[in-house]
Amino acid sequence: MSRRSSIDSMFTTASQFEPITLEDRIRITFEIANILQKQEFLRKLVKALMLYGAPAHRLEYILRQVSRTLGVDAEYVYIPNVMFLTFFDQSTHTTETHFIRSSQLFDMHKLGEIFRLEKLVSHGEVSVDEALEFIDKVANEPPFYPVWLNPFIYALASFCGCVMFYGGQFKEGGLSAALAIFFAIYELFTGRYLSFQPIWEITVCIFIGFVSRVAFASFIIILPGYSMAVSIIELVSRQLVSGVVRMVYAIIYSFLLGYGIEMGSELFGTIDPESVSQQGVAAACVAANSSNTCRTIISKWFYFLTVPLFAIAYCIYLGARPPRWPVMVFVAVAGFVTTYVLACYTSAPSQVLQVVPAFVVGLLGNILSKLTGKMSLDAVILGVFYMVPGSLGLKAALGFFGQSGTGEFANQGAGFALSMIETSIGISVGLFVATLIVYPKGTQHTPLMSF
Repeated sequence: MSRRSSIDSMFTTASQFEPITLEDRIRITFEIANILQKQEFLRKLVKALMLYGAPAHRLEYILRQVSRTLGVDAEYVYIPNVMFLTFFDQSTHTTETHFIRSSQLFDMHKLGEIFRLEKLVSHGEVSVDEALEFIDKVANEPPFYPVWLNPFIYALASFCGCVMFYGGQFKEGGLSAALAIFFAIYELFTGRYLSFQPIWEITVCIFIGFVSRVAFASFIIILPGYSMAVSIIELVSRQLVSGVVRMVYAIIYSFLLGYGIEMGSELFGTIDPESVSQQGVAAACVAANSSNTCRTIISKWFYFLTVPLFAIAYCIYLGARPPRWPVMVFVAVAGFVTTYVLACYTSAPSQVLQVVPAFVVGLLGNILSKLTGKMSLDAVILGVFYMVPGSLGLKAALGFFGQSGTGEFANQGAGFALSMIETSIGISVGLFVATLIVYPKGTQHTPLMSF
C-alpha cells in the first residue's frame, strides 16, 4: 500500500513534467560553469588588487564595476588586509560569502598589468577563460628585483632623505645608509620568526636611537606616513571602518617608533651624559635643527643628484620596471619642485605647502592616465612618498626625541603622529581635487585606478 494520499499523487505524477533534453542539460551545465568561472575570476582579482598595492578606498568601487560588467550579483566590504565577498543567486535565493585575506604590498608592474586586464574585461575584449589565464600568468611571474637588493635600496633612500629632509651632511647620510643596510638585513631575518615580529621595530629603533640621533633617516622607508595618508583618504571617501583601523595602527606605530628611538637615545645619554648636554651638542646638530627645504647645510645644487636618486630608490621599492621610471620620476620631481618654490620664494602657509604639491602630482598623474590610457598610480604614489617626509622634515622628526613639545608623552612620537595627520589631510585634499578636475563624472567603462 502506498503511503501517499490520492491528492499527493495528483500533483506528483511524472506525466506533468516534460523531460529535460540533452541540449538543455548542456546549456545549464555551461551556465553554471560560466558563473563559477566569473566568481573565481573576481576572487583572484580581489587578491591581486590587495597584494599589488591598489588604492584601498577604490577596491570596493573597482570590484562593483567589474561585477556589473560580468553580470555577477555581488557585494563587497573591505577592512585592512581582508575583503568580504558575497555572491547572490536570485533564482535560488541563496548567498555565498568568501573571505579573502592578503597583506598589502607594492608591485606597480603587476598592478599595471591587472589594470590593463580590467580595461579589456570592461570592454568585452577578452573572455573569462582568457582573463583567468592572464591573471594566473601575472601572479606566477617571479619578482623582477632580487631580495638582496633591498639593503642597497634602503641605503640609497636613507642617504638622500637624510640630506634633503633632515638637514644632514654627507657623513650623516653615510651613517644613515649604513644603519639602513643593517635595518634591511635585520628585517629580512626577523621576518622568519613569528614570535619576534611584534617587537622588531622597537628593537631596531632602540639600536638606531642608541647609535645616533642624526641617523633618523635610516628607517625613512618604514615611516607610517603613507599609511596615515591612505587612512585619511579612506575616511574622506566614507570608508570609515578601514580608515579608522588604519589610522589607529599608524598612530600606535608612530608611538612604537618613538618609544624605541627615545629609549636608545636615553641609554646612550646615560653612558655619555656629555653627548646630550647643551655643551656637548655639536655645531652641526644646531645647524641641522634650523635647517629645512630652503636652508640646507650642504649646497642646494646637490638636489639635482639626490632628488632623482631618491625617486629611483622608491621606484625599485614599489616594484616598477625601468621603462616606467622616467614618468614616475617626472611626476615626483614636479611635486618636489612645487614644494621648493612655494617654501622658498613665497610666504605660503603650511596648509598650502601640503595641498598644492599634492594637487600638482595628482593632476599630472590623472592627465597622463587619461591621455595614455595607462595606469599612473605608480607615479602618484611616488609623489606621495616624496611629500610625506618632505612636508614633515626635521621639526616633526624631533618629536621622537622630546623636542616637539612638553609633557609626559612629548617624547614618544605624539608630535610626529600629529604632524603626519595634518600633512595627510593636506595631501588627501590635493589628490581629490585633482581627480575631480580631470574626472568630474568618473569613468564610464574602466574602473578608475587612482586616488
